[in-house]
Amino acid sequence: MNHPHREFGIVGFVLAWVMVGANVPDPLYAVYAARWHFGTATITAIFAVYVAFLIPTLLVGGQWSDQRGRKPVITAGLGLALVGALAFLGAQGAAWLFLARAAQGAGAGLISGAATAHLAELEGPRGRASLVATLATGGGTAIGPLLGGLLAQYGPEPLRLAYLIVVVGLVGGGLAFVLHVRETRSRASETLHWIWPRIPSGIRPIFWLAGGTAFAVWSVTAFFMSLAPSYVTGLLHVSNWAVAGSVVFLMLASASITQLLTRVMDPTVAMSVGLVMIVMAVGGIVLAVPAHALWMVLVSTVVAGVGQGTAFLGSMATVTRIAPSDVKGQVMSSFYVVIYCGVGAPVLGIGLAAQQVGLYDAMLYYWAFIAIVALAVLGGLWARRHWVATLRNP
Repeated sequence: MNHPHREFGIVGFVLAWVMVGANVPDPLYAVYAARWHFGTATITAIFAVYVAFLIPTLLVGGQWSDQRGRKPVITAGLGLALVGALAFLGAQGAAWLFLARAAQGAGAGLISGAATAHLAELEGPRGRASLVATLATGGGTAIGPLLGGLLAQYGPEPLRLAYLIVVVGLVGGGLAFVLHVRETRSRASETLHWIWPRIPSGIRPIFWLAGGTAFAVWSVTAFFMSLAPSYVTGLLHVSNWAVAGSVVFLMLASASITQLLTRVMDPTVAMSVGLVMIVMAVGGIVLAVPAHALWMVLVSTVVAGVGQGTAFLGSMATVTRIAPSDVKGQVMSSFYVVIYCGVGAPVLGIGLAAQQVGLYDAMLYYWAFIAIVALAVLGGLWARRHWVATLRNP
């Protein structure tokens, strides 16, 4: 007997918990750096390895889930996420961190597109799938650094307890998924094959505008996940790791709450408003250092979260609405590839620039970059506003 609400909840939990595990290390990189003597460039390289392994698995995972079903791909992703958590649990040096992040990236890549498509198919036509996928991704990404930061500051075994909790959640969620969630996609082929992901020509313009929005807002999110703890502790001289992790949590929790409050907002308006807010937020983060104002960081963090939540929900809603059912896995995986290009490339650039000019000046360059991207997307949305409305509401 099928239990649609239970199945829907289990898939949402699995997606969220994989994101929790992938983001527990965010406030801990500076702790690892101090213990094993590496710098900002190594931190950003470890972070980038996650993206380097995530993108190829996104490209193949969505197609394979279209061909062979959602469950095998999601189950494989859970297995890889578990390997990553276990590698962190037993880490003895920087090489272990690279291994763990590679496994986590591959696992998240397999799950992201397939789970989003699975949610849409389990739910039917009611329109909650994009909200739940967005909340699962953003909520899990928010809880991870808070969990890691709090346990690092106040718990026993600060570099292990959080990963043990992640392992328990992955095993429990994985068993529930395998035993209680039905397959929604019939096997289309006995052999796996891969083609370059196809974005149907009729949806490409709006896909790239939505993708550009997601690129920009997740680029800002990546800064908070990877470098904001070092930014706060180094430039503002805050030594509490729970506070450093809470900055990441505050940003992403603000995003998740905003998504609940703005879910009925027109997607184009949501993307536009969110882009403006993230540019303002990055500016506030930059100006907080000469002002020596932690409060300015916290206010800018909330603004960034509200902007991220608004814009990302608008972009996700747009892509899930326009993606044809026969290539939905491919389209959603391609969308996530754009997101994770935003997660990986800019923050790696910040890290490399910081080695040459310092973290503060690198952030000034990043502020200019994100403003240019936002203006380009806003111009595209404005130029195509009538066509976008027609496509979105046929």
